[in-house]
Amino acid sequence: MSFATIAFAQNYTGVHKFDGEHRNEALGYAMFGGNVVSGGFGGLELSYKRYLGDRWNVMAAGQAQFGKQLYSAYASGGYRLPVAWMDFYLDGKFMYNRYNRWHTNETVANISLTWETPYVFIRVGESLITFHTLHFRYTEPLTFTFGFGTNIRPRWNPWNIGIFFRNYDEFYYENWNINWGLNFYVSLMKDMQLFGEFNIRPAGSMSQLASRYETSGKLGIKYVW
Repeated sequence: MSFATIAFAQNYTGVHKFDGEHRNEALGYAMFGGNVVSGGFGGLELSYKRYLGDRWNVMAAGQAQFGKQLYSAYASGGYRLPVAWMDFYLDGKFMYNRYNRWHTNETVANISLTWETPYVFIRVGESLITFHTLHFRYTEPLTFTFGFGTNIRPRWNPWNIGIFFRNYDEFYYENWNINWGLNFYVSLMKDMQLFGEFNIRPAGSMSQLASRYETSGKLGIKYVW
């Protein structure tokens, strides 16, 4: 493996594995979009990940979406199992969302298993989602988590473009509505990466309805040290 490959190994879409050098990862992005409920919105996200060696990691993140009046935070941890040229990840996550406009709180506990290769990832899991209002509490049945993505270059390449479909994003888990999108990244230097994403959330069960519920975009920077 060349020096260039090693230098950019930590910079790729999907699940991040320890590159052998940088134990800390900070990420921030701005998001923008619109949906049929709240209209236009924008937001900011910040996260920090710490690699506890080659296999384990812990992470914390928060976001604010100002048009939606949505404020979120989560903590997560994961374990990576390398097998030949593949990686398997087992991740657990606990998330809190405050929908301030609707005076509603949401808590989510998720556990997921991801299979990842240099070009493809597949994720499956389960989420336990509970909504809390002032006088009411509702827990959904276990929500199946699924996702698929592929990219045109191997993950260690200094730039990449990919496509995905999934029923989750960083701060939400849907039931059966599938989100479609494009993403990209380009390494600006050894320790810094520019990345972006365009995401469409159709309406309707299994996204069978043609009406658009939401479109959004993200643009951000990741830095490792």
